[in-house]
Amino acid sequence: MQTNGSLVIAVIEQAGVPALRAAFTIAVIIFLFAGVFIWRRRHQFFDRDPNVRNDVPEVRHNREEEILLVWGGLTTVLVFILIQVWRA
Repeated sequence: MQTNGSLVIAVIEQAGVPALRAAFTIAVIIFLFAGVFIWRRRHQFFDRDPNVRNDVPEVRHNREEEILLVWGGLTTVLVFILIQVWRA
């Protein structure tokens, strides 16, 4: 007796959708809380460090932009995946 491969994959896919919804919802919430945490402690993370030579405001601003752009990109990707999972 042969099993229909696409039928098995369809059953697995439908059974996994609620788990994917929960996982991506939790991931988006964690990333949003991480962004709030970074924003609230930005002075601790990105202000002047007396132990670093040539720590000018432009360099500190560039470090802040780099972290926030990466965070924003990852959060955007997770939100788009979350939307696609919830539409499935």
